[in-house]
Amino acid sequence: MCGEVDVWRIKTVLVGLLAVTASADDWKEDLSNKLSIGVRDGGYSRAVLDCEDDHMAFVIALEEDFEGVVYTRGSFHTRRGPCFLDATGGKEFALKFGYKDCSTKYDDEIGAHVNTVVVQHDDDLIFPGDLAFALRCHDRITVNATVAGIKSKISLVDPDPGSKLNSKNEVVATSSSSVVTLTPGRLTPPKEEL
Repeated sequence: MCGEVDVWRIKTVLVGLLAVTASADDWKEDLSNKLSIGVRDGGYSRAVLDCEDDHMAFVIALEEDFEGVVYTRGSFHTRRGPCFLDATGGKEFALKFGYKDCSTKYDDEIGAHVNTVVVQHDDDLIFPGDLAFALRCHDRITVNATVAGIKSKISLVDPDPGSKLNSKNEVVATSSSSVVTLTPGRLTPPKEEL
């Protein structure tokens, strides 16, 4: 109970500080172009995507104890499994869901089931330091001029669903098998988009 009260107090103080420090003009304008959550390549030791015939499984291993939420983009407000997990401590968490569940889309152009998983430290708000992973499970191995044999792909993306920023660098891992693992520190120039 004490932890819940402390979180409530912190949120109340943050909202109060925003109200006190913001001018009247700030409340009139759209601040979405001035605020950016951004892509963060840290805070996790590994993210794993396992692409099976009828489902995908995502596992995240975090560096510190976590009491936030993990969910597929579009599933936050329903707060129901298998698309949403409310963590009560620990460092490793998993979501497993079918290709027809959890807002998973099929992209005909690339021949892949796609979804995004968000790892959010606060139960209600996205803040800098939160993570999001774009997941791709190809139903066939894709081959193009620069990348051969991709079956699964995982990449870090901005957790803010309203972000319009495209990173010039991409943190990405691909595999010709059904399992791919992303680790921090893999900031590389983007390959040709699959």
